[in-house]
Amino acid sequence: MKGTCQFDPSSGAELGEIQYLPDGTTGREVVSDPWGVHWTAAREGALTHGEHRSSTTALTSYFRRVQREVRDGTETASLTRAASLAIRRLKRAATDELDTFVWLATAERLAEKGYWSAWMLNHHVPRCPHCHSETKFRPGVGMHEAVCASSPTQHGAVDKAIEARVRSLLEAAFDDVAFDEDDPAPLALF
Repeated sequence: MKGTCQFDPSSGAELGEIQYLPDGTTGREVVSDPWGVHWTAAREGALTHGEHRSSTTALTSYFRRVQREVRDGTETASLTRAASLAIRRLKRAATDELDTFVWLATAERLAEKGYWSAWMLNHHVPRCPHCHSETKFRPGVGMHEAVCASSPTQHGAVDKAIEARVRSLLEAAFDDVAFDEDDPAPLALF
């Protein structure tokens, strides 16, 4: 992911402070992550700003790290296994999907399976499904609605488009998920 939730797209490790190189380019240094799923010391010191699409390993490592932060250093093994399986299946079903939509679909899948996953909504950067820019929020009727930050007049409110993207991801990845387009059941987290 990029933005406030950025991480190393290969390992999922946290990124440190901005490093300025002599040629004028910048990047964030990858911080050592001994808890990472497949952490290798070769990634330590690499520079990146994160990516919109990361590896399955990186997204799983990010999930584990954030779960430990949210749960004060503990990790629930069954939740980690369920999330890892969901991420793997979602990434396999939609190989070119943005991390933010895979993250939301994972949260939704975990909620369907009875896990508390609402905390995941605080650990992603919402993106417009049309142009992939970040979203901003404006007051709506009884709620705040997500609006494309770069083209608010062209794309407008994107809540329904984000929800449709998550639904299509879930349908593509899981055989036991099917939504009725005429009368879709509400998603647990939307």
